[in-house]
Amino acid sequence: MSSSRPLVLGVGTLHRHDDAVGLEAADHVRDRLGDRVDCVRYEGETTGLLDLWAGVGFVVLVDAIQSHGTPGRIHRFEGDLARLLTEPPTTSTHGLSVGEAWQLGRSLGQVPQRLVVFGVEGEDFSPGLGLSPAVARALSPLTGAIVAEVHRDPSPGTVPLRAGVPHA
Repeated sequence: MSSSRPLVLGVGTLHRHDDAVGLEAADHVRDRLGDRVDCVRYEGETTGLLDLWAGVGFVVLVDAIQSHGTPGRIHRFEGDLARLLTEPPTTSTHGLSVGEAWQLGRSLGQVPQRLVVFGVEGEDFSPGLGLSPAVARALSPLTGAIVAEVHRDPSPGTVPLRAGVPHA
């Protein structure tokens, strides 16, 4: 996928409750920003991210995280994502973690110029539909944070590493 527009990439699994928060967020951002941004719901293997973000200058990736923190808490990551998202180890339902996909893409020269990741602490990853109440309440502030990020200058450059900064 090659585009001059920002890409909002909602990663998740629809049939595992809170793991669908990235998919839901992509839909909400599309509703708010329309064709000013490309929004993709992605339920595939994490290595497929390399094809999705190839040739895209600015990507906002949204995914649920399972770190046994406060359900619904929103984290923003930017910078050295390979180190940041693989230490300490986190659980991913997508095979490789986002950090591992970033590291692989970087070694292959297939990463966007700028990548911001929003991770939402999940509570329920069991099979089934629908977000838990805490994660559902986080959807509106999450959408607002993504929209604000898209409106920021998406030009590449040195960006300070900000990890675990709650937005809700």
